[in-house]
Amino acid sequence: LKYGPDGAVTRYKARLVAQGFTQVPGVDYFDTFSPTVRLETLRILLHLAAAHNWSRGQDDVTGAFLHSKIDTELYMRQPPGFNDGTGRVCLLLLSLYGLKQASNVWNAYMNGKLTSAGYRRLDYDSAVYTRQCKAGNIILAIHVDNFLSFSDSPSELDRARKELHNLFKMKEEDPNWIMGFQLIGDPSQGTIAISHRQYIDTVLKRFGMDDCNPQRTPVESSIVLTKDDCPTSAKDIAEMKAYPYREIVGVILWISLIARPDLAFAAGHLAQFNANPGMTHWKAVKRVLRYLAATRDLRLVLGLQDDGDASVGPVNVSTQDKLLPKEDPVTATTLRGWTDSDWARDIDDRRSVSGYVFRLGGSTVSWSSKKQASVATSSSEGEYMALAHGARQGLWLRYLLHELGVDADKKPTWIRVDNRSAISVSKEARSTGLMKHIAIRYHIVRERVADDTFVIKHCISSDMIADGLTKPLSTHLFLKFVDSLGLMLV
Repeated sequence: LKYGPDGAVTRYKARLVAQGFTQVPGVDYFDTFSPTVRLETLRILLHLAAAHNWSRGQDDVTGAFLHSKIDTELYMRQPPGFNDGTGRVCLLLLSLYGLKQASNVWNAYMNGKLTSAGYRRLDYDSAVYTRQCKAGNIILAIHVDNFLSFSDSPSELDRARKELHNLFKMKEEDPNWIMGFQLIGDPSQGTIAISHRQYIDTVLKRFGMDDCNPQRTPVESSIVLTKDDCPTSAKDIAEMKAYPYREIVGVILWISLIARPDLAFAAGHLAQFNANPGMTHWKAVKRVLRYLAATRDLRLVLGLQDDGDASVGPVNVSTQDKLLPKEDPVTATTLRGWTDSDWARDIDDRRSVSGYVFRLGGSTVSWSSKKQASVATSSSEGEYMALAHGARQGLWLRYLLHELGVDADKKPTWIRVDNRSAISVSKEARSTGLMKHIAIRYHIVRERVADDTFVIKHCISSDMIADGLTKPLSTHLFLKFVDSLGLMLV
C-alpha cells in the first residue's frame, strides 16, 4: 500500500519478487551498491529552491528495477500461478525486484540514459545530476526510482520532465510528498517547511502512545543511562524482548536524520543499548515518544535568508576576536558552522560526544551527534576532536555547493567553538603537555585554517547552537536550542 500525506491509501501495488536471499556472492552477483541522494543535499536543494523561488517537480519511474539487463546468468522457478507443468525454470533476461544486484544494475542503466541526455553526475553526491541550458538550469536529485527535479526556469523544468518521461516510463508525483514526509511551501515568506506530522501520528498509534501525556523535552536533563541498567539474568532479558525498544529507536533515528535535529542526541544515546535494553532504557525511549506527541507539528523551515539573532556570534567580543577578519553579511548562500563537545559524557567508557550544526543562510541544513572514537583526556581535546569532525563535514558541504553553482568556496567558512584552547591549537602547531598526543587525523583543521578555508571563532556557551546535540538540556535551554535550529511549531 502506498500512502499519501493525509494517511489515505493512494495506490495498491503488487510485484513479482525474486528470492535474492538464495543468491551466492561472487557467483550470482558481485556489486550491489547504488547511491541515493544524501539528506543534507536534499535539504540544501530545498533551501535554495525556496530562497531563489525555483520550480520543483517529482516523477516516479514505473517498475524501475525491471528495465536493466542483469550482469550474471540467473535462473528462477516459474512463478506461482504461471507454471506450465513442464518442470522447466526461467532464464532471467532482465532484472527483478529482490535480486541482490537489482538496484546496482538499475543505477548503471539510469546513469547511461541521463548522461546521454546531457546531464552531469556530481562528484560529491553521485545521486545528483545537473544540466545547464540557455533557457535555465536543471538539477535532478534521485532517491532510488524517484526523480526530484529543480530549475530556475519553469518552462525548462517542464521541458526536462517531458524528456525524462520519454527516457523512462514515469508517473507524475506530488512534489510536496517525498519519502514519507511532507513539504509545506510558503511563497509569501520564501520558505519550505518539512513536516513529520502524518508519520509521527502513525508511529504513536502503532506503539499505543497516541493518547500519552506529552513531554517538553525528549531526555531528562538529570538522567544518566548506563550499561548497569541492562538486565543480566536470562529471565529479565527474555522479558525485555517483548518490548519494541529497537523498533522505536529506529523510528526516532529516522525522524532525526530527515528534519528533527532536536532528536539527534536522544537517538544516538538510546541506540547504544539496542543489544540489551533494560527497563530504565525503555522508560527513556517512551519519553521520546511523549515528546514527539507534544511536538508533532514542529517543522524544520528552509529558505530563511538570515537568522538575525544573537546566535551569530558572542555578545562580548574580546580583543583577540577583533583581530579576526570581519564576517560578511549573511545571505541565503552563506555557509556557517558550530561545533561542540560534552567531555566524558558516557560514564561507561568515558568518551565524549561531538556535535555540529551547519547553516546555509538562516536555515539548518546539516547536523550530527556522535560519540567520539577515543577518550579525550581534557575538555580542550574533546572540543578539538569535535571541531575536526565538523570541519570534515564543512569541507564536503563547500565542495557540494561549488558543484551546484553556489560560490561558497570563494570565502572562508566561519566555524564557531566555545573553547579557546581548541581554537589556539587549530591555528598553531602547539605541542603542550595536554595536546601533544592528538592523532594526526584531527589536524585537518589546522591545515584548513592555514589555507583560509575556515575561520575558527570563539562564541560564548550560551550562543552555542550545537550544545543540545552533545547532552540533555534543561527545559529552558532546550527550547532555546530548538528555536536556534530553525524548528518552528505551527
